[in-house]
Amino acid sequence: MTANTKINRFLEIMRWAGVALGIFFAFYLGNNNPQLQFSIFAILSTVFLAGFTAIEGIFFREGAGEVAGYGDQGEAWRRQSRMHFVAITITMIFAWFLNWGFYAYLGIYMVLLVFFTFSSVNHFYTGLKEKFVINTLLRPILTILLWVMTIYLLLPALK
Repeated sequence: MTANTKINRFLEIMRWAGVALGIFFAFYLGNNNPQLQFSIFAILSTVFLAGFTAIEGIFFREGAGEVAGYGDQGEAWRRQSRMHFVAITITMIFAWFLNWGFYAYLGIYMVLLVFFTFSSVNHFYTGLKEKFVINTLLRPILTILLWVMTIYLLLPALK
């Protein structure tokens, strides 16, 4: 395992630790207000998931493909993917600082969640077709848990 691979694994843990922080702060700071709870969860989850993925792709890309189980990918495609995560992160931070509110946070977060859902399906498919690594199993499982938490926080917020 290379130094970059270790960093990539650490960043993977940090992504999901950020989601856990989002869940914690949603309940701790949410004042039993469903829209506020979901907003806190969506903002922190987006910044951690997209932000750490962007950092990984920009600064530690050598190990990212190996950890994800994809091996070498085309650099132009990877650069474009990194910019996607930077854009989502910046947009969420911008929306938060300008206090755009619940529906803006919901829209930005849903783009991220749908992307992670498709990405998880792709990870699982790659694992079935080529080889399973830890991420080809963990990403789909964690994404399902992310959907469960999203629905749990979102349904009361939409009432």
